[in-house]
Amino acid sequence: MKKELILKEINRQNPHWDEKNSNLPDSNRYKRYLFDEIIVYLPYRQILSIVGLRRVGKTVLLNQIIDHLIKREKISRKNILFLSFDEALLSKAIKLENYLDGYFENFLENKKERIYIFLDEIQYAFQWQHILKRYYDANHNLKFIISGSSSLFLQKKSTESLAGRIYEFKLNTLSFPEYLDLIPANENLIKEYKDVIFDLKKFDLDGIAGKKIKIENFLARFGEEMAVLFEKFLSSGHFPEIVSEQNEEVVRKYIKESVYRKTIEFDIPKIFGIEKVDELKFLFEIFIHETGNALELQNIASEAEIDKKTLNKYLEYFQSSLLLNVAYNYTKSFRKSRRQLKKIYVASANFYFLEKNSDAVIRAQIIGHLAETHTYNLLNKNFEYLSFLRKRGKEIDFVATNNLLDQKSLKLIEVKYRENMDREKFDFIESVAKKKKIEKYVVFSKKQFAIEGKKVILPLFLAY
Repeated sequence: MKKELILKEINRQNPHWDEKNSNLPDSNRYKRYLFDEIIVYLPYRQILSIVGLRRVGKTVLLNQIIDHLIKREKISRKNILFLSFDEALLSKAIKLENYLDGYFENFLENKKERIYIFLDEIQYAFQWQHILKRYYDANHNLKFIISGSSSLFLQKKSTESLAGRIYEFKLNTLSFPEYLDLIPANENLIKEYKDVIFDLKKFDLDGIAGKKIKIENFLARFGEEMAVLFEKFLSSGHFPEIVSEQNEEVVRKYIKESVYRKTIEFDIPKIFGIEKVDELKFLFEIFIHETGNALELQNIASEAEIDKKTLNKYLEYFQSSLLLNVAYNYTKSFRKSRRQLKKIYVASANFYFLEKNSDAVIRAQIIGHLAETHTYNLLNKNFEYLSFLRKRGKEIDFVATNNLLDQKSLKLIEVKYRENMDREKFDFIESVAKKKKIEKYVVFSKKQFAIEGKKVILPLFLAY
C-alpha cells in the first residue's frame, strides 16, 4: 500500500513525462533574472539550492528550468524528476529516500544519461542533507536542484553535510526592473531605463558622469512617471502574483497571510519548537514598523512583554528565516561591530502596509523609511559587509564593502528620499570621505540628479 501511494504521487507530480504536454507548468510565465544565472550551473555536478521568501517564485523557477532542459537541452523527459513536499507526503513511514528509490526502480528509463532531480520545499524532509549526500556521492550522473522557503535548513545543515557539494542561490523579491517588465510599463521607458540604471554591484560612480546627458534626458521624459511607479513598487510591487492588484485589502491579506505569517506560524515553530506563536507575530509587527530605526531592545522587550534574552532569540529566528536583517554601527572589526548599535530592516518594504489616505506628512515619512529599507536590501544583495556609521550624533545611512580592511573600497551611501534637497548639508559624509580618501559617495534621492564634487545625487529608482 505504501509503495502504491508513493508511485501514484510521483506520477501525479510529473506531468512533463507525458509527450503530449508541450506546454509545461509555468513555462510561459515571466522568467526572473535569476533564471539566466542558474542555468549556467546546470552542467556542473554540484547541487543547486534556491532559497527565498514564500511567494517569490521558486516553484515557478524550478518548472521553467525543467522546461529548459526538455526543450533546449533535449534531456529525456523521464530523466527529470520533480517532487514538491509538504507534511502530508512525508512521515515516519514514508521518507525522501522512498520517493527517490521509487523513481529509480519504476520510472527511470535511461540510467546512462544524466538524471535531474528537483526537490521543492525540501526542508520538510527529515535529514534531507544526509540523504542527498549519500545519493550524490554514489552516482555521478545525478544532478539535484532543491528549493526551500527559508534559509533555516538550507544554510546551517547544508554547510555541515554538503560542504563543497552545493551552490546556493537566493531568489529575492522582485527588483524594480523586473517589476517594470511585469506591469508592463511603456516599452520606450523600459528600454531607456535599462540603459541608464546604476549597477550597485559595480558601484561605478565615475560611469554616472559618462551617462550624465542620457540620465538627464531620461529624467526629463520619464522622471515623474518613474517616481509614481517606484512608490507603487515600494508599497506593493515585490511579489509577482500581486504586481497588478489594485485592491489594497487583497494586497494586505496576501502579504500577511501568504508571505510572512506562514513562516512565523509554521516554519519557525516547527524548527525551533516555539509554542508562543502570538508573541512571534506581535513582535514581527513591531519590527515592521521599526524598519530603519535603531533598536532599543529593552523597550521593545517591554512592549512585547518578553525578556531581553527571548527577544534576541526571536530576532535570530527572524533573520534565519529571511524575514529581516540587522545592520550594525560601522567598525573595522566585524566581531566588534556585532556588539555595537543595531538597526533592523525587514526583507520587503511591502511588509509595511501604507494606508492610501494617510496624512501627507506622515505618508512622506513612511515612504522615506521604505526607501531606506529598499536601499538596504539592494546593498545587502551586492555587498558582503553592510553597516551604518553613527558618531557623536551624526550618521551616514550605509557603509558597504567586500573588504573591511581596505578603507578605499568603502562605499558611502545616503538616502534622502524627498522632493527637494537644496537645504540638505552633507558635512559629515564629506569629512568621512576625505578622511578615508574615498573619491565619491552617492546620495539617493526621489527624483533629483546632480554631480557636485565628491557627491553624486541619483534617483533611487535608477539603482539596481
